[in-house]
Amino acid sequence: MKRYHLSIQILMGVILTLLVACGGTDSQVVSDTAEQVSAKENDQSSENVREEATMQKKKQGTYADPIIKDEDVSVSPKRLQIPAIDVDTDIENVGLLDNGQMGVPEQVENVGWFEPGAKPGARGSSVLAGHVDSKTGPAVFYNLQKLKKGDEIFVTGESGERLTFVVTGKDVFPQYEAPVEDIFGYTARRSLKLITCTGEFIRSKGGHQDRLVVYTELKQSES
Repeated sequence: MKRYHLSIQILMGVILTLLVACGGTDSQVVSDTAEQVSAKENDQSSENVREEATMQKKKQGTYADPIIKDEDVSVSPKRLQIPAIDVDTDIENVGLLDNGQMGVPEQVENVGWFEPGAKPGARGSSVLAGHVDSKTGPAVFYNLQKLKKGDEIFVTGESGERLTFVVTGKDVFPQYEAPVEDIFGYTARRSLKLITCTGEFIRSKGGHQDRLVVYTELKQSES
């Protein structure tokens, strides 16, 4: 890193030197006034280089600066609680199905965490999916559409640590037009997304025709 900073400073110095050297005359006689002006310009150029070096140091830091660590508060999720819609359930680990879709929990009263993705609390997109209904009636995410901005969601890890997420928004997408990259892709935020089916149920077309996505972000961690 120091070598990089030094290279930048040298490059800036060379550029400034070339700029000062440009625009000279062909005369071999240089007056005292011209020499004074040139000296003044050189002094100003040197000052500019020092100021630039100082700014670079302030912006990029040095090895002597303290290292800011990004605390890992992520958890391996085991329980989900959403008081606003009376959800209190276990979390199953799921992956990809043979058809490339995200797996679903075996029990309709549970939710599934997409294990190949980010853990809840980590930077990135952590995804939980749940059924909206079953052959016998409502399932775990039947009332997911009722969530509003500001509602809190609690995820408890296998060691008992609990994370609090806050709803920031929600969207409904046609079944085959959901923006997969936006939902599952990387983000610098500590994002948790809840997914379920919604819309008209057409058995011949595979069930509910839309997908509901609720967006949440980490608020705090609790031990």
